[in-house]
Amino acid sequence: MEIQIIRDHLDIVKLQEKMNAIVFDYLDTSDNYPKAMRELNPLYIQVTTFYKEYIDHRAGEIPSANTYWHLFIDCSAKLCYFLAASTFYSSNALQKTPEKIEKLLHIAATSLPSIDQEENEQLLTDIFALMAEVVEDKEKVTTLRNEVLVQKGDVKQCLQQFKLFVDHELNI
Repeated sequence: MEIQIIRDHLDIVKLQEKMNAIVFDYLDTSDNYPKAMRELNPLYIQVTTFYKEYIDHRAGEIPSANTYWHLFIDCSAKLCYFLAASTFYSSNALQKTPEKIEKLLHIAATSLPSIDQEENEQLLTDIFALMAEVVEDKEKVTTLRNEVLVQKGDVKQCLQQFKLFVDHELNI
């Protein structure tokens, strides 16, 4: 299911609903990680492509930190985490793509806004825990944690981090 773009903006409500349904159906209630990975991946591709094109059409300028973009980056960070988790727990996929999982967890952490809110604070704890499992390097996890804490979940910085990520990911 493709998420619509309405007046230059991705339909964030539909994206959130679709992602929540996949997470509930395949991660929370059934541990069907390969299915979750297959269903989250098209959403991830659509979100990253949309954001790159949006930024490119505005000569690289980051959007303002208004309510829409706060919701967008929040949803995008969570999407990256859930895709990383579903890929990690689909063990055959992990062996082929540990760097991809690490990148997804890194961007999930650095683009997650409002890290002082309870829900996002818990998600950040989960991101760091999974990162520790993936990289098996405490120093790397500590460095990431410190980077996130310095940034403090500032929406503008989260949008900038996501821009750098999609520029790199979609130019490979």
